Amino acid sequence: MELTITSHRSLLGTMASLDTWLASMGVPARSTDRIHQLIQLLCELDPRSVGRTLKITREEQRRYMYSLAELVEFQQIFTWLKKEEPKVLGPKLIRALSGSLDPAYESRNNNVGRNTIFELSLACEWRRAGLEVVIGEPDLQLIVGQQEFLVECKRPFDWTGIVRGMKDAKRQLRNSGVRAESCAPKGIIAISFSRIIAAGEDVFFADSMADKSKLGEIMDSELVANRWRWWNSVRLDEGIAAVLFHLSLPADVGGGDHFALLSFSNVYQAGANREALALLNQAMEPLYQDSTPDLMKIHSPAPGS
Repeated sequence: MELTITSHRSLLGTMASLDTWLASMGVPARSTDRIHQLIQLLCELDPRSVGRTLKITREEQRRYMYSLAELVEFQQIFTWLKKEEPKVLGPKLIRALSGSLDPAYESRNNNVGRNTIFELSLACEWRRAGLEVVIGEPDLQLIVGQQEFLVECKRPFDWTGIVRGMKDAKRQLRNSGVRAESCAPKGIIAISFSRIIAAGEDVFFADSMADKSKLGEIMDSELVANRWRWWNSVRLDEGIAAVLFHLSLPADVGGGDHFALLSFSNVYQAGANREALALLNQAMEPLYQDSTPDLMKIHSPAPGS
């Protein structure tokens, strides 16, 4: 899916009422939290603030692109989750606002903020696609007709964390009531590849949006090479309907003409429960279609030579 907004100004305009919303959720707004720092950074690097001739270094361009991407994600949270119960969403928002400003300097000791953002952003993606999603514990609950899917989200820090994350998610889902019986809830393990593949360093460059499938190919190549090894290590059963792998990266399209936040999800059958998987795939069909007609018209600041 593509996340887009009409302009740089509209993104910052959306954030104008951020503090009021955070207060309504029981979250103290601080100028030093990650989101407010990102807003400040984006204002400083706004190419239109000093004219289109602005030249910045490639490192500053990377920071600009990731700041924009993370604020677009938070805008979606603000838009799609604003009516959640404060007692449920508030503690998650407090965690989401924590962590390092620059994702390139994220560590295992300060990654809880972006881990939580993955969970909430996934809920927003599903709601945008028209799915019924409940936030709480476990991380998410997806309701498709009469079938309840419980979802545990994991965002491994590196490749070695994938099997550990899947095992932890399997244990948590079983403790939450996931079972193989037809009337019981089924589980979904959601794994983010974003930290592993990009590490806050890589921006996806494309001549046009027709090239965006290449990002999906990056994830596919890793899954083809490793998926069965992970399956054999975790030993998933029929209570787990699927494992969803997710990748999200900021994209520079057309040599700085446009910005997009691209995300891809691949859903794989986990146990032998084909009925639950078929139901899930049917529900998620809108995720595989482009629902946004155009890209955000933001001219990224060009790096100096």
